[in-house]
Amino acid sequence: MLYETSRENREHRENRENRVSRPAREVAARFERVAETLPAGRRAVTMVDIADRSVGRLDYQICHPCRLGYIGNIAVATHWQGQGLGRQALHTALAGCADYSWSTSRQSSEGRRFFAAIEDETETAFPPSGVRCPHMAP
Repeated sequence: MLYETSRENREHRENRENRVSRPAREVAARFERVAETLPAGRRAVTMVDIADRSVGRLDYQICHPCRLGYIGNIAVATHWQGQGLGRQALHTALAGCADYSWSTSRQSSEGRRFFAAIEDETETAFPPSGVRCPHMAP
C-alpha cells in the first residue's frame, strides 16, 4: 500500500510499530536471502511479515566444490509456526542443491520431527551434528 503524504506515512509507521505481528492467512510472509560472504560462507533466508518484521530465519552454508550443505539454525516465531514458513525457507535454501549431502546442527525434539517430515518430502537426509567441509566457516 502506498501512502501519499508524510503524515500518512508517519501514522502508518506508528500504527505498525504498535501492533504485534500476527499470522495472516491470506499473506503469510515473504522470504529474503542473504548472500554468502565467502566461498561456502554463511547464508540466510529471513522470513518477513507484511509489516516488514522478521518472523523467522534459516541460517545455512553451502559448499559447491564439496557438494555439501549445512543447516546451522532455523527459527520461526511461535505464533507463526505450523504455517509452512520453515518448510518454505528450507526449500528456498535447497534450490539447486537438493542432491548435495546435507546435515544440521544439533536438533531439538521439535527439530527432529521437522527434519523427519522434510526428509520424507524431499528425499534428502538431514542428520544432526553433521560435519562441515574445510571450506565452511565454523
